[in-house]
Amino acid sequence: MIKFLHGSWAYLVILMFVITIINYVLAYTKNKVFDYNKEFRLASFTLIVFTIQILLGLMTWFTSHYFEGIKHGQMGVYMKHATDRLLVLEHPVMMLIAWLLTFYGFNRMKKAMTSKKKYIAVILFYGLSFLLILGRIPWHTWLSK
Repeated sequence: MIKFLHGSWAYLVILMFVITIINYVLAYTKNKVFDYNKEFRLASFTLIVFTIQILLGLMTWFTSHYFEGIKHGQMGVYMKHATDRLLVLEHPVMMLIAWLLTFYGFNRMKKAMTSKKKYIAVILFYGLSFLLILGRIPWHTWLSK
């Protein structure tokens, strides 16, 4: 059930990142004044949705057969196979790094004094996070569902 939620919730995460980044790029290029009711809430909702995804992912990882294998010394076996390495190490680590970048970008946006700097913080850090997410999604298993 948690694995299903993690896989399904990912669609919402991707959608929220796309909407947020496009919204911030358009606002930046149009020199709009930062609107707390719109832009702030959009960035915070994206962070919340991604945080829920990270928590679902951690629950999935800690309840997986991979975690049981790691507890029994199978990490070396997993590292020899690209698919296992992606699911055991690369995907979880990169998603945590992406979450940290998103969190950092949100905090930079909150602390920035000008609208331009607020937009740049989200565009840069949410954009980097989004690229990391897209780069480490296990597409071969995700799209085959």
